[in-house]
Amino acid sequence: MTTFSRKANRLDKARLLLKGRYGEPARTRVAHPVEHTLRAILSEEATASQVEQAIARLREQFADWNDLRVSRPREIRDSLGPDFPRGADKARVIPRLLDQVFKCHNSMVWDFPEAMGKVATRSYFEALEEVRPFVAATIARDCVGAHAFPVDRDVARVLGRLQILDPDAQTEPEMQALLERAVRRSRAYEAHWLVKHLAEDLCVVETPLCGQCPLRKMCPSAVLAPKGKAGGSKRARAARKPKKKTVTKHAARRRTVAKKKRSRRSPKRKR
Repeated sequence: MTTFSRKANRLDKARLLLKGRYGEPARTRVAHPVEHTLRAILSEEATASQVEQAIARLREQFADWNDLRVSRPREIRDSLGPDFPRGADKARVIPRLLDQVFKCHNSMVWDFPEAMGKVATRSYFEALEEVRPFVAATIARDCVGAHAFPVDRDVARVLGRLQILDPDAQTEPEMQALLERAVRRSRAYEAHWLVKHLAEDLCVVETPLCGQCPLRKMCPSAVLAPKGKAGGSKRARAARKPKKKTVTKHAARRRTVAKKKRSRRSPKRKR
């Protein structure tokens, strides 16, 4: 069983390797908390391009975010498109979240988190119905500066394959708590951004491109997954090499006898 310290060290090593591949994130101030929350919900198992296209369609088809709040999930799902990842689930959660906040604060301008503070803001959104813990963690981190490491399916998938998390045995709050202990506050946003980037780029759901991944040498799951252009890990390449044929005792004895017979038949050299 991997200890917590080893998991923390493995995560930090992964962060450094991914930073060498993807660079540093450009962090900006959140000007529109509602839109930022929508992006967080939509981003799970979706690419950045898909999210931006979905936001553009929502802006085009709904008058404002309050109009989105009072819309039916089917209308939102149709706006996202039939191929949008987990579109039906997200279309159900979005108006439910917006409506609960509106009924509590009677406004679609989310300026209340700053007055609430870090802990209270996270607890407030975690208490809302059908709101996943990773959404509450994202809002608390990005809007009020809380130390949080949101764990959606993308993060759980990548860090599960690295055996840092165990998505089958741990809940979202448990995984987030572990990562928030493992990563200091100053590095948490960067580490999360890099893991999400890897999830979109190479460590995808169906066929991860392990051969192209900068973490392939340290990833326990890389050997089991299909390989990309780089040919996979050393263990995988060794497994693909043809095995040497083993020579039995009887075969070795027959070879020795045949060799002696050949030597007897060959003429002796003159001195």
